[in-house]
Amino acid sequence: MYKKLCLIGLTCLIGFSFMMHIADAETPIAGPWLWMIAPTEANQGGQASTDIDSLDEESKGKVTEEDVAKNGAEEGDEVGDYEWTPGELPADGNINAMLVSIKMTNVADFNDVTSYGLIVLESKNKQSGVTMGTSSDDSIKVWLNGEEVHRMAVNRGRGGTPAGIDNYQDRFEVDLKKGDNLLMVKVSERGGGWGQYVGIDADVEHHIDFAGVQPVEPAGKLATQWAEIKNAH
Repeated sequence: MYKKLCLIGLTCLIGFSFMMHIADAETPIAGPWLWMIAPTEANQGGQASTDIDSLDEESKGKVTEEDVAKNGAEEGDEVGDYEWTPGELPADGNINAMLVSIKMTNVADFNDVTSYGLIVLESKNKQSGVTMGTSSDDSIKVWLNGEEVHRMAVNRGRGGTPAGIDNYQDRFEVDLKKGDNLLMVKVSERGGGWGQYVGIDADVEHHIDFAGVQPVEPAGKLATQWAEIKNAH
């Protein structure tokens, strides 16, 4: 593993940040997503690391899953040896191949590692009880607007590309607010394949411009600490 060099020009950064796509429930969301990875201990990837905050461990307490799930991240920010970097998944959902293509890693078969994908789902109206589908290799955890909405702690393959919302391995209902909805997907890889499919049966557009995401402020005495974290971005 090695520290990714910042080779993306300003034009590419702007293009990625404001690129917007319409989500189709028949097609998994390719992105671009904003990506981060965090290696785990040997033989502790996949199911075993589902509930381990790898962002917290890799950053030595400077970044947590809770903070990123609520407030997003900045492209280029570092966590350990890596930077938050935009990338678009291939049709087969292969995370490892995508990470090699964006030069986040040169390891073609990365094992015992966790990925974090961030994306904004923009909805013109409030939508309640819409179906989201996920398939993963291996385990998966999903947050929407800072709240955990799905967890599947398993070691498994992700199967073939879903032909529709009913063909994902996992299906669950979520509520979308009007405007920007921040989605974070964590996939913990044990060995072999590493990938994800995420789809939503709702009228949304998706992008990685986090300017419209409203930061989630904790109550009471934590407000000052939250303000410091927010201003640090």
